[in-house]
Amino acid sequence: MEQATKLRQQFGERAQIALAGLEITAHELASRSAMPLRRIEHILLGRWLRLTLRDMTIIAAVLGTPLTDLLGPLDTAVVVEALEIVD
Repeated sequence: MEQATKLRQQFGERAQIALAGLEITAHELASRSAMPLRRIEHILLGRWLRLTLRDMTIIAAVLGTPLTDLLGPLDTAVVVEALEIVD
């Protein structure tokens, strides 16, 4: 498997774990990140071919999880911290 494909899939899987831990939906993630829902859904499934560092950083920030945790091996825990958004 190509390394980029593996990275996309791993990021998507770990982002889904974080979403479940925070009990938020892909729709809410799209809203909070200002990204189109279709892009978020494809990223979570590891199918978004143009996954950028910017996309990953935004998603990690919305999830309150360090980007390195979302890129780490699947056998390690995903640290999820609920953040309060203050305007």
